Amino acid sequence: MTVAPYQSDLFKRCKEIYGFLSDCQRQATRDQHAKLANFTVPISVIEPWLALQQLEEKYPIHFYYSTPQYTLLGLGITIIQQTAGPDRFERMQQFVDVWKRRILSPNQNGPIVQPYFLCGFTFFEQTKGLFKPAQVFVPQLQILQRNGQTTASLNYLIDDAVNITRIVDDIRQRLQALETAAEKTINISLTSFSRALQTPKVIRDVGNFQQMVSNVLPTLKSSTLHKIVLADALDVLSANPFNIPKSLKALGIAYSDCCIFSFSNGKGPVFIGASPERLLSITTSDTGKQLTTDALAGSADRGNNLKTDQIIAENLISNPKERYEHQVVVEFIAEQLTQLGLTPMFDTSPAILRLANIQHLHTPIQAYLPNHLKPLDLVKRLHPTPAVAGLPRLTANQLLKKTESFDRGPYASPIGWIDTNGNSEFVVGIRSALINGRQARLFAGAGIVAQSNPRSELAEIKLKLQALLGALV
Repeated sequence: MTVAPYQSDLFKRCKEIYGFLSDCQRQATRDQHAKLANFTVPISVIEPWLALQQLEEKYPIHFYYSTPQYTLLGLGITIIQQTAGPDRFERMQQFVDVWKRRILSPNQNGPIVQPYFLCGFTFFEQTKGLFKPAQVFVPQLQILQRNGQTTASLNYLIDDAVNITRIVDDIRQRLQALETAAEKTINISLTSFSRALQTPKVIRDVGNFQQMVSNVLPTLKSSTLHKIVLADALDVLSANPFNIPKSLKALGIAYSDCCIFSFSNGKGPVFIGASPERLLSITTSDTGKQLTTDALAGSADRGNNLKTDQIIAENLISNPKERYEHQVVVEFIAEQLTQLGLTPMFDTSPAILRLANIQHLHTPIQAYLPNHLKPLDLVKRLHPTPAVAGLPRLTANQLLKKTESFDRGPYASPIGWIDTNGNSEFVVGIRSALINGRQARLFAGAGIVAQSNPRSELAEIKLKLQALLGALV
């Protein structure tokens, strides 16, 4: 009987993995604590959104994070930590620090991609919604697509009690499922993709946004509150369940310059969106660690031709209300970084960030990081920025809880990852929707200051919500 090359390679690979896992178990027994066994395998080229489509029934938990430079997909859970309360970021960072020291990877030819710690939070530290206020996990299967290459990493928890033979059998099944998924997706075309999208029915505008703006204006004009960012929510119902992988692809097409993200809670609901706002990015090199964060506030629509678009951008830059709203965010971020002992570097005048249907005032801010500062230390300092909450932050948050009629859940929260080398990236979960089967709740926000006009702010919110709805369907 002829043995197929792939089956032969798989058999050889599983023998090598058995030896590696046995060594992990010996180290776990010696050190008296579990190890996180991680190994990378070559796979056929497969788009991560297609991998999610083929494998989501096997892995009810997923995390999808796609930028113009790379796409990261995490499926299933190997280890997880969840918590709530004012110390949620510290506790999640402690979890990351402990498990980073327990990762074992084999010596092998080819790339080794160690586990990413995948992070999702809610806006407030306590919530009664569908997602935990803080969640960090390492996936069972991790697919990374970067620079035209696709790698898959598998992660297993190994202690002195696990059955290595059963784990290797499980690995064989997962690798075969991944190869099968890659084969099935070869003939999927954008034509079949587009036919699967549908037109949902708008149920109701949840927030009564214009009235909310009118209600907070007296407070803005008579108190120390400088700005508040109110959110609106739109509920829609589809004839059939939303197809999350295809919605991710649609968002990627509509917002190719944004971060497309999605993560599930394993019980049905999925939080999905296309964020233009980077909360932070940490990159490590031989010269040290560098932080980049974005001040993104002040918005206008796009013109229908180049000349009109430029006129709108010039009016946005010269608009006192929009410039003030933006400057509040810049000063807040700079102050937070300075209090950490950092030296923020940024241009004194904002640039224009043009997206598919909207343009923003944009100021990138950079700083060099000392080694003792961790990613979630910075997330705690920066979240929520005045771009999604207001200023002063505590006063704005208290007013948001009183004014908004719905639970924000993960809307406008930090979403991102931390790797084992000190690199990290988080975006702010705006331009987003909470999807559960046939139902979706779409979120959008607008910065309100004393000079705001309720009708103009409502028009901005409608622009954002309709653009998101159009991309999702």
